[in-house]
Amino acid sequence: MTTSTERTGLEPADPAERGGRVVDGVEVLGALSPSRVGDFLSCPLLFRLRTIDRLPEPPSPAAVRGTVVHRVLEQLFDLPAASRTPEQAATMIDPAWAELQEAEPALTTMFPDDGPEIAAWLLSCRETLRRYFDLEDPRRLEPAERELYVETLTDSRLLLRGVVDRVDVAPDGAIRVVDYKGLALDTPLPTPTGWTTMGEVGVGDLLIGADGRATTVVRKSEIHHRPCYRVTFADGSSVVADNVHLWRVVTTRRQETTSSVVDSDQLHTLHRNLVAEGRGRSLWIESGAALELPDQTELSISPWLLGAWLGDGHSRDGRIAVGHDDLPDMLALIKEHWPRDVAVSDDRRNHTVAPVRLGTACAFGHTEFNPPMPGHPTRRCAHEAQHATLSPTNVSLTVELRRWGLLHDKHIPTRYLRSGIEQRVALVRGLMDTDGWWNKIRRRAGFTTTSDRLARDMLELLRSLGIHPQHFVKPYENPRRAGRNWHVIEFTPYGFNPFSLPRKAASVDGAVTELQRHLSRRLVVASVQPVEPVPTQCVGVDAPDSLYLCGEGFIPTHNTGASPGEMFEGRALFQLKFYALVLWRMRGVVPKMLQLIYLGNSEVLRYEPDEHELLAVERKVQAVWDAIRQATERREFQSRPGALCQWCAHRAICPSYGGTPPPFPEREGEREGVEVVSPGATAGTTESE
Repeated sequence: MTTSTERTGLEPADPAERGGRVVDGVEVLGALSPSRVGDFLSCPLLFRLRTIDRLPEPPSPAAVRGTVVHRVLEQLFDLPAASRTPEQAATMIDPAWAELQEAEPALTTMFPDDGPEIAAWLLSCRETLRRYFDLEDPRRLEPAERELYVETLTDSRLLLRGVVDRVDVAPDGAIRVVDYKGLALDTPLPTPTGWTTMGEVGVGDLLIGADGRATTVVRKSEIHHRPCYRVTFADGSSVVADNVHLWRVVTTRRQETTSSVVDSDQLHTLHRNLVAEGRGRSLWIESGAALELPDQTELSISPWLLGAWLGDGHSRDGRIAVGHDDLPDMLALIKEHWPRDVAVSDDRRNHTVAPVRLGTACAFGHTEFNPPMPGHPTRRCAHEAQHATLSPTNVSLTVELRRWGLLHDKHIPTRYLRSGIEQRVALVRGLMDTDGWWNKIRRRAGFTTTSDRLARDMLELLRSLGIHPQHFVKPYENPRRAGRNWHVIEFTPYGFNPFSLPRKAASVDGAVTELQRHLSRRLVVASVQPVEPVPTQCVGVDAPDSLYLCGEGFIPTHNTGASPGEMFEGRALFQLKFYALVLWRMRGVVPKMLQLIYLGNSEVLRYEPDEHELLAVERKVQAVWDAIRQATERREFQSRPGALCQWCAHRAICPSYGGTPPPFPEREGEREGVEVVSPGATAGTTESE
């Protein structure tokens, strides 16, 4: 919530600023709005620079979008009820933007030209308005007040003031106070059939929930331009999220765990504090479950056999290299997973096993043949006339690999990566039986490859099974095959033995402890670093726990479109309680309902206040005012480093970052420190979404 002068700059200064120090015959000590209270609580120096020095701040597209949307919603209720439609609201965007630019010429520099940026921004304004109509039908509402300036004097002669977006009054006199509020776009999101991105996914599409099941996207936010963090986990995976994105995290202390939902700002602070305490690994996210997907019925190569070929197969054909000692067991496994014939050859280093076509049938599977005839010394299929309408089925592994596009390009096709759980487990076993090993000391499985693509596929395959492996890369030193990397992937198996080859499988049985399995389910937060802001969006899914998987690391993240984080919710509710306090003192009635409408994610938060809470708000505001007075008299407004410092417009002059604030403003009058505490920002300084 912002005051009218903060929001657009179009309205005249509010009565407290026009009237000087006397309101209703009473000399006031000073005036505060909830925005200025919030500034002082977050950083006293920020309060001073905005309110006393009144330093300009560059407008933000997100904040100005809030201004435009507020303007349209205000004007929408000037129309007859029947005309308050989404189509009509959309036509009001451009005039509201033009009006705002005329009042604030500096906003014309927010976008470089009339190119795609401004077009995308205006589209986001329309999308925000569209979501409002999903939450309320303005044709059925007749607000008692809109953009209502309110003010009241406390017993201590402190003036509380601001502008309420909307006040509804029921026939029985009950008051409702209404306020409107508002991952990177290229963040990959796993789906039941492959991958999409945050920018591409739409309402109705399927993502993967933390329980491994498909979950439907039920809402999607507009594009945001907010401060961002890169959240990196101990397995090396990372994701970029904006500062209000929500995470369900767990902290441990002396074997006691505490779960909570925090936004990225809080996550940054929480991790920083734990690192300072020497407990950097005490913050983690519970791993998601294995993806529960239906079996693929048209996999012409057995998943285990494909894995074995990917591990030790010749890239140009279907032959598989097998060590002398493992030949009996590997041959049995290959015959189990290949329904046709198998040819074995031997050399000094190892055996070569080639899955080939069945010799007793033709290429199309027919086993009936005509005898040789003069001029045709070889037998011919008795059903040769049907071959023109059929596809060959009795083929070698080489032919099958060619059909899948795998020859000379070893990788795991998407249909195998999104196959059923048992099919993916078999694929892992084929890879591990050939290029895998078991570390008895660390009790971890390991896999090696020099193929960058196969390494990425193996990581995705393991993550799809709820496993979060460690990935190590180093140069592959081989003069005959230079320019390649050596990939080492280690993991703790969870729920299955990663080997089917008896020699290797026997090492795993009973080796992994229950504690080790439990710890392997933790995605430990390694770092939370501010990064350059990028466009972000969020989605809401219909999963019961509001979680879905994001990033190449299959990271469970919260349904950001659902209820806001506890701290964020508290800040927003404080604004409404502030206005409820003012209205209570003005009208003698405690508002029945406080309602926050989050236009950015199509959510409504409702709260019923009582007198005790509003009196507590008054005491809090009075305490803030006393602290402001003392700071003004001493001319000492200390900086308070926090999560949002990385994006503060005044960071260059902040002492916490090596800067020097300007001299304290000299003003005429004995009590100028009191006068300057009224709000006085320009449009774009506060986002009202």
